[in-house]
Amino acid sequence: MTDQELDSLLAQSVQRSEVVEQINCQVMKTVRRDMRLKALRKWARLIGLCFGVPVLTVLCVYTLYTYMPAMDMPLRIVTFALPLGTIAGVFGKQLHDFSPADL
Repeated sequence: MTDQELDSLLAQSVQRSEVVEQINCQVMKTVRRDMRLKALRKWARLIGLCFGVPVLTVLCVYTLYTYMPAMDMPLRIVTFALPLGTIAGVFGKQLHDFSPADL
């Protein structure tokens, strides 16, 4: 093996290591970005669960109370109970599936 062949092999090795470093850098950037997005989605879900359900409940009760015609009390209770029961059921399922360890 001559010195020229050895120099060309060393140059090829350096080029390959530079390519590998570039690939590793791109992979790490992608992994970091994906981890930030995952954390952002989890916090958005938590905030949506904490604030969205009470706001939805208040808006539902306000809408029913404001736009519902005058009815006798038993029919009014049934009219309020159905949507509020649905909201409570969905909220209960979300709480059941929620895990703070995922944050």
